[in-house]
Amino acid sequence: MKKAVSLILAALLLVPAAVSCDSKNGESDLLTYRYDYDLSEYIELADYKGLPAQGYRINITEENIQQQILATRSYYSRLTDITDRGAEYGDTLYIDYVGTVDGTAVEGASEEDAEITIGTGALPEEFENSLLGSYAGDKLSFDVTFPDPYLEYPDLSGQAVHFEVSVNNVCEQELPEYNDDFVRAYLGYDSTEDYEQGLYKLLEDHYYEIYYQSIDAQIWDTVVENTTVIKYPEKELRDMYDDMVTSVEAYAITYGINFADYVQAIYGKTEDEFYEYAQEEAEAYVKEEMIKYAIARAENITLSDEEYAEGAEEYAIDIYGLDSLEAFEAIYDKNTIRQTLMYEKVHEVVVDYADVTFID
Repeated sequence: MKKAVSLILAALLLVPAAVSCDSKNGESDLLTYRYDYDLSEYIELADYKGLPAQGYRINITEENIQQQILATRSYYSRLTDITDRGAEYGDTLYIDYVGTVDGTAVEGASEEDAEITIGTGALPEEFENSLLGSYAGDKLSFDVTFPDPYLEYPDLSGQAVHFEVSVNNVCEQELPEYNDDFVRAYLGYDSTEDYEQGLYKLLEDHYYEIYYQSIDAQIWDTVVENTTVIKYPEKELRDMYDDMVTSVEAYAITYGINFADYVQAIYGKTEDEFYEYAQEEAEAYVKEEMIKYAIARAENITLSDEEYAEGAEEYAIDIYGLDSLEAFEAIYDKNTIRQTLMYEKVHEVVVDYADVTFID
């Protein structure tokens, strides 16, 4: 299963299910768990097929593989401070950097005490090359034009960013030799050939995940904005509103602060303004839920036992850091988990329908 929007959808599991459904064996029908009635009376669903988007072709090159091998060897290397020469390719630097556009700091372009190994591609090549020749204590100032597209932070794609960099340390790496003994001892593979095959698959999965997230970010808001709400279902809307208000009230009690002071401090709103805000948020949430259920029904989305086990275990271990699926199910009921996995499949279906113009 593609983990296309897992980090976005993971937060949904933190929202308690407002509707309780009677079900056989403790599990309700996936497509009627939250809305067991005709949604066409409540929304006019926008066309979600063939929406335009831009994407990139996934092409794992030998250079990608070699960069990752270098990064892996760097991880297991020993570092010694260098004082008698400037930074060279393969050296590890500890730096503070701030990136700005027109004097304003931009997200994804600033970090303190960042560990950068020149040549691994952790940052754009132009940035890493600007560190060559630097010494500990140097203050650097340079401009970098980010690649287009730039996968890790799409908003930086093609941007010209000015950087102010403080070099804290320059270290030389004593890299372990890359051979069969190394991958057996540290990486759990029988040979370098097996490791590189596994590495190819890992990189491919990583880039596919970024691809799906990128396309989803471009088109999902269009589906929501173009869907018309005829009327809101009273019970679901009231339950969602009550859940939001009750949750905030509980936080205020936990911190020993009266409700009005808490919402002013956290949300910057008066009590009345917060209630209006909660109503708007409840409406937005219910609208999006109805859209997802309407698409799921139109596409007859199902979830096999194998898909449930695989997807839920990924959430449990990779996202929530739990030891097992059983530990996850002890916190969240299966229907809530199934609902979240259904939402993920809805997003993937919409992405698969997208009319993508590919950028080399």
